Amino acid sequence: MPHTSNWPLPDSGDRVLLPHDLTRALAKHDLSCGCYPQAFGYYPEARGHRMARARPEDHLVIYCVAGAGWLTLENDAGESVRQSVAAGDLLLLPAGRAHTYGADNRQPWSLYWVHLGGIHVPALFARVTDIVTVQDSAETGSHARISARVTPGDAASRIAGGYRVGLHERLVNDFQALLAIARGGYRLTAFLHAADLCRGLLSYAALLMERPPAHQHTLDLAAVHHLMATQLDQRPSLADLASAAGQASTYQFIRRYRALTGQTPMQAFLHRKIERACYLLEVSDLTVAEIARQLGYDDPYYFSRLFRKIARTSPARYRQGGAPPI
Repeated sequence: MPHTSNWPLPDSGDRVLLPHDLTRALAKHDLSCGCYPQAFGYYPEARGHRMARARPEDHLVIYCVAGAGWLTLENDAGESVRQSVAAGDLLLLPAGRAHTYGADNRQPWSLYWVHLGGIHVPALFARVTDIVTVQDSAETGSHARISARVTPGDAASRIAGGYRVGLHERLVNDFQALLAIARGGYRLTAFLHAADLCRGLLSYAALLMERPPAHQHTLDLAAVHHLMATQLDQRPSLADLASAAGQASTYQFIRRYRALTGQTPMQAFLHRKIERACYLLEVSDLTVAEIARQLGYDDPYYFSRLFRKIARTSPARYRQGGAPPI
């Protein structure tokens, strides 16, 4: 059983610990033995959150999406190296490596996390590590490493620590998909898919580390899409979205966004809400009213009308047979 914190969860938080029988089945299955989840969750504005693990038996991934925190990680010499953590940082904490982390007192972090088991996790961690090692001569922008230097040795003994991958919708979606799968129960088939999500999350992080930093004068689509993904239960204003994209003018933001995507920002945001609803209808047993509330709609009938307008079928029919052919 992974050693997780007992931080008190608010209504908007999540913490899922998989049953031992399920993790044992995942560890033995050919499709998941390389990388599989043991526990995962989401802690919003986690004031007072602090955790220390002396000799963890599992690997841990933490993705900070807002606020700030800190991490202390043991190096090969047995010394503790401290680093600050900010929004957009991904922490890769390997099994057997002592670490302590916690939220900043003034700006507590919001974070997604997943405890991993599997024989391929050290190699997946090392893939990100190797990319950063190659780029050590140019540690700037989105590629900056926030941990101590990687030490020589095999994949299992390398220090992982923190990496600045930036705020990305895809990473948030993968974590949210894990949480959605858990709401549908603990079926092995569903968690074989969850294992694929965990592997994909790490391989995507490695891909992000290879990308050149974005130029500051361009519209930051990754940042605005990240904001959309993290506020699916809210209604961010155009000014909020423009600010995330690095645009001072909402008019220029709408024009540039539509030129790049073919949609207005609000159209794109609404489509993301309906895409999330479709996923929840597929993998969970939540009612339409419960899904509507998760997406910020108190009136399930209004939500159903929006769903029908975009998906061209009702939520109930979608759950029975999926979307109609285009």
